Amino acid sequence: MTAADIRAHGGARLCGSGRKAGELYLESGQVIGGSEIQHFLVDLPERVDPEVWGISAIGITTFQDEHGVTHVLDWVGESHYPEVADFIEEARRMGVSRKVSHNAPVHNLTRDSRLYLMHPRAAVTNADVLTPTDLPDFACPCGQGHTAAQGCLGLAWHAVANLGTDQRQLSGGQSYRVRTPLPGTPEFGLAVFMIVPITALTVIAHPDPQVQASREARAGQSRLPVFVAEE
Repeated sequence: MTAADIRAHGGARLCGSGRKAGELYLESGQVIGGSEIQHFLVDLPERVDPEVWGISAIGITTFQDEHGVTHVLDWVGESHYPEVADFIEEARRMGVSRKVSHNAPVHNLTRDSRLYLMHPRAAVTNADVLTPTDLPDFACPCGQGHTAAQGCLGLAWHAVANLGTDQRQLSGGQSYRVRTPLPGTPEFGLAVFMIVPITALTVIAHPDPQVQASREARAGQSRLPVFVAEE
């Protein structure tokens, strides 16, 4: 597997005009490539109780599974990604790149680590009462045969309020097609909608050599491939 296979793309995203100098980013490049993203979607979305997990919309949370592998739980905010489909479609084109704070625990991350992505609108909690039979263009994105009434992740492409157009804009002039709006009044819940392998840690180059060296040393505490990029 080459660096191109595991790296996400830099540049403008919905969360900002570009990655910041001296910052560290968790990357997953394996989601790039059209329909291949379906292998990383969580369908049905898994509800998350933030109080039980002790999590908030700021920062990341790490946890260990029964095998002792450390994973990352990351809250995708509505301020940058109002709709779940916004994030999925951006990841389809650019891969996943998520900034971590300077004190975030990265030393236990390995090639087996996964990034669990959650969003406040990932689960449609009243899907069974929204008369989803009125959605002629509904389709399960993972091909599992879910119906809309089951709360399938496919509802993410129907939940978008898009002002009369079937195209929703991403960064860089890109767009994606949305579907028939959900009827009634959808109710949403925080849920994991995507789990991706953490394939790289990337440090964005900083003009101060001391800052750059400290960031690379911190990234090197993990057992993941480390890269330096200009953006």
